[in-house]
Amino acid sequence: MAAIPLDILDRIRDLERQVRALMGSANTRPKMDEIQGGRVVIGDGGSLTVRTPEGKDLAYVGRVSPDREGGQYQQGFVVRRDDGSAAISVWTGDPKVMPDQPVQVYDRKGNVVVADDAMGQGLAKPYVPYPMPTPEDATKWESTRSTSWTTLYNGNGIAQHPKLYCIVAIATAGNGGELRLLVNDRQIGAASKDGLWFTEPLGLDFGTRVTFKVQARAANSNSTVWCSPRALYGVQS
Repeated sequence: MAAIPLDILDRIRDLERQVRALMGSANTRPKMDEIQGGRVVIGDGGSLTVRTPEGKDLAYVGRVSPDREGGQYQQGFVVRRDDGSAAISVWTGDPKVMPDQPVQVYDRKGNVVVADDAMGQGLAKPYVPYPMPTPEDATKWESTRSTSWTTLYNGNGIAQHPKLYCIVAIATAGNGGELRLLVNDRQIGAASKDGLWFTEPLGLDFGTRVTFKVQARAANSNSTVWCSPRALYGVQS
């Protein structure tokens, strides 16, 4: 019998290993609950629904009802609490009257508590009050002739934002004076002889009860300081 070269035997063993590996992979099902890399595409009006063990829809993305005019699909997004109540939606209930979809946040009773304006820009809800107009006649503003810091305006609120936007107008007689703003008896921003106009970190945790004090002091006993708060807003970082 002719001698078989060793390199041919090695190749045969390699082929056997490869065949066994192929047979094993052919009989192994891939995991059906994981996606490693790549992406999943749902098109042509399809949708993805996540349900609770009780069968309630928890999250839904894709085609939503009603369709747009002409039968065009409306694509949207809905998230519900596990009790079935709506929590967040990107959807319009009347594509003809309001074709642009608002982003809405609901309370547990189904009331819209936060929404953007689908026909313009900015917020639709909640309604944010503007500061009440104050007299233009500075002599009708609160005033002091004291050379010590004196509280002329006092108000309360709840911290909702990380920063505070403040405008307080000033008028003076004699040698002038200055203003400052206290938040829970802590000065925010710098005192100023030209009125207050700044945006500064509030420095309080969300939900903290806040007392605002606008204080003034005169330069000397022959001076008077008047002031009028014009704006006090919570704003983003």
